[in-house]
Amino acid sequence: MKPQSIVVGVALLAAYALGYAQTMPPGGAQDYEAMAKSMEKAQAEANKPGDERLTCDQLQQQLVAIAQDPAFLAYVQAAGVAAEKDMAQMQVPKSEIAAKSAATVMASMVPGAAMGQMMANAAENQAKVTQGAARVQARMAEGQQMMAFMPMLMRGQRLMELAMVRKCEWATGLGETAAPFPPR
Repeated sequence: MKPQSIVVGVALLAAYALGYAQTMPPGGAQDYEAMAKSMEKAQAEANKPGDERLTCDQLQQQLVAIAQDPAFLAYVQAAGVAAEKDMAQMQVPKSEIAAKSAATVMASMVPGAAMGQMMANAAENQAKVTQGAARVQARMAEGQQMMAFMPMLMRGQRLMELAMVRKCEWATGLGETAAPFPPR
């Protein structure tokens, strides 16, 4: 695996984690406060004594070690499988679209035929609401799992910031993907 692809992957996950932490979970304000505190703690722990003296090679080695952590890789793989499954579920077959279009045309032309169509649509919409709620719960569970990796992600972001400041060759072009920590 190329070091630059590892760096980009960690940057994307860090950005996703930051975005996730800014949403209000269904558990309410207490869960949000706990996540915010966890995020702040991870950001504070991302700075290690001696960071400023690390060479480009040392920064890269530490970043690759984070990206190749077995637990982290297992989470990324599971998240990828779940995303593929979600994408497959969201794809509507063309035959289903054609059948619904034909049913709508028929219901609009035959008196009284629309009632069955409306009832079928209502049941389908209710099923979609239930599926959507289940998807939201699944995303929240994934976010909670990702919070366990927050210290690693914040450390990875810190290493990338240092690499960009030092203008490390392997970090060239990453300026758009890794934003620095907000000022304190």
